[in-house]
Formats: sequence, structure tokens, C-alpha cells
Amino acid sequence: MTVIALDIGNTRIGAGLFSQGKGVDPAKRIVQSDWPQALPVLLKSLLEEATEEIDGVVVASVAPQLTAPVSEVVRNVTGKDVKIAGSDLSIPLKTALTDGRTVGVDRLLGALSAYVNTEQACVIVSAGTALVVDCVDDSGLFLGGTIAPGLALGARALHEWTAQLPQASLDMPTGIVGRNTMDALNCGLYAMARGGVREIIERCADQLGNWPHVVATGGDAQRLFTESGLIDSFIPDLVLQGAALVWEHHSREDAPE
Repeated sequence: MTVIALDIGNTRIGAGLFSQGKGVDPAKRIVQSDWPQALPVLLKSLLEEATEEIDGVVVASVAPQLTAPVSEVVRNVTGKDVKIAGSDLSIPLKTALTDGRTVGVDRLLGALSAYVNTEQACVIVSAGTALVVDCVDDSGLFLGGTIAPGLALGARALHEWTAQLPQASLDMPTGIVGRNTMDALNCGLYAMARGGVREIIERCADQLGNWPHVVATGGDAQRLFTESGLIDSFIPDLVLQGAALVWEHHSREDAPE
């Protein structure tokens, strides 16, 4: 079975082809503000690349205002039924949350995908608009996580809420401390992100009783963590894969015996 999975994030929309829960090719992404023009083009390219009949479309969204209009475009372009992960399709992941209604569907899908890939306790680091670190134990129970500003959001806040600090370029720091204001901003933002993630991983390891497999995803994951020594696996399409896994799970449940 082949499905198109879409991930409507805070700044970008990703889409890819998945067969048996695995990505056929790397997913494609567009800037969210360009979606009315760019999404039909992206979808048509996926349809052209598909070597098998598309069985359906699954959408994961953390932007409620876009879920319905994007889904409508998807239906019109693909001619396929659209299922929304988390509402039309429940996510087969147990949690220890006190209020599961407020957790982002992207976090649950990322955790599901990471656990399916690692088959062990894992920490999921999602470096995008927000810097999110989540933890799953050896049984596959989603324990919860932390949410902090991502690199760009931190840079924007420093610029907009101070009188003289410029917008950080977010270039990779070359030293431990900056010798000018721009370098100091970049050093601080990278150190804050890396140090915070390291501390959360260590806290999770203490709770789990062993060091977890650490998976990273998100647009800033590579530049933040490639040389950090913190990450075991980089999976760029983690949330999309999770959405595809949910679709596959429910397709098997609904299949006639």
C-alpha cells in the first residue's frame, strides 16, 4: 500500500510518498506562506513519481487554521480521501500525560516513528520553530517532554525585545565565545540549544535507568547537532513517517479478514 503523507508545521509543509510505512524518496517541503501556489505543484510531482496506485492521503497538522483548506486542495489534486492523524485516525501510542488533549500531534507521531525505528527507549529531539525534546520508555510509553524556543525564534525574540541587539545571523559559531555582538549572539543561541538538549537527555536517562537512543529531526537538527556527539540517528521525515505508520495501522485494522 502506498500513501501520501503531509506534515503541516508552523513554518513549512512537508509531503512524501510512503510504502509500508517507509519513505519512497526524501520528502519535499514548501514554505507555509507559499502553500496555495506551491502545494498543487508538489502534489502533482508526487503523483508523477509514484510507481504504484496511491491508496490514500494522511495529514498531520499543528496549524489548525490550515488543516481544512490544505486537505481540500489535496482532495482536488489527488482525487483521494484525506484522513487527519489524531482525529480521523487515532495514534496507537500510550502516554503518561496528565492531559493528552493538548499535546501536538507532531510530537506523538515523531515518538511513534522513533520507537518503531529503534525498538527501545528513545529521546526525540525536534529542532524547528520550537526546540522540543520528548521521551519514550522501553515499553513504548510516551512519557512527555520539554518545549523551548528554537534557534530562529530565540534570535527574533532577542532582536525584538531589546533596544540594540541585531537579528542573529545564526551562522555556525567558530569559537567558544563571540568577539563581537553578532558572534556572541550566535554562540549564545547555539550553546543554549545544545546545552538544554544535553541536560534533558541526561534527565531522561536518569528516569529511564539507561542511556536512550537519541533521534533528531527538524529543519535545524543537522546544523545544531551534527558535531555535538548527542545524536544517534538523524531522521528528517520522522513525523511524516509516523503519519504513514498510523495510516498503515488503521488500514490493516479495517481490511476484511
